[in-house]
Amino acid sequence: MADKKIKITKTHTDEKAREQRIRDLKRDISRKASMANKRLKRLEKNDLTNVPAYRQYVQGGGVKFSVKGKNYNELQAELARVNHFIDSKTSTVRGTNAVLKDIANTAQIKYENVSQLYSNVNVFFSIADKVSDYLNATGQSALAIGYQRIWEAINKYVEQEGKVLLDTTRDLAKTLPEIADLTGELYFQHAMEGFDNVLDL
Repeated sequence: MADKKIKITKTHTDEKAREQRIRDLKRDISRKASMANKRLKRLEKNDLTNVPAYRQYVQGGGVKFSVKGKNYNELQAELARVNHFIDSKTSTVRGTNAVLKDIANTAQIKYENVSQLYSNVNVFFSIADKVSDYLNATGQSALAIGYQRIWEAINKYVEQEGKVLLDTTRDLAKTLPEIADLTGELYFQHAMEGFDNVLDL
């Protein structure tokens, strides 16, 4: 006996419910997109385009948050993207200030006002990027090592050399290999500590 095919038809009520879900989704995204786009403008106005939230936005394509021309699946993806951005501490100027002050204190970056803080910490991010590029160019995966180890290495370099971070930009040809080597050493050290902890279990 042949199996009977079951035909599923969408009712008018189902279609109405789907349309309502899409309207509600668009309304939620539009509200959040407006907030996120305002935050982007404030970050740009304050020259804070090197902070993690903005960098991730750029790496994701740098497209303003919007519901225009998107189908249901694309709206879901846009909701995830906008939520990720607004949940980031560095998506606001106030949150960024707190994060940058923490970095400045750790990396011994001196500043007298917020404007100087932005300028000097941008140097920190710039050096971290150059170290990452150097690691990749020399066959070491910066992605595997991670920015946390790179930042740690920069801080360690500052401590060892007894200099403020800005002085390290004067001779990048000498500085980058040294920080890169230190990054590798710290990565290996943390890896070995993790291995020792496993053996102690």
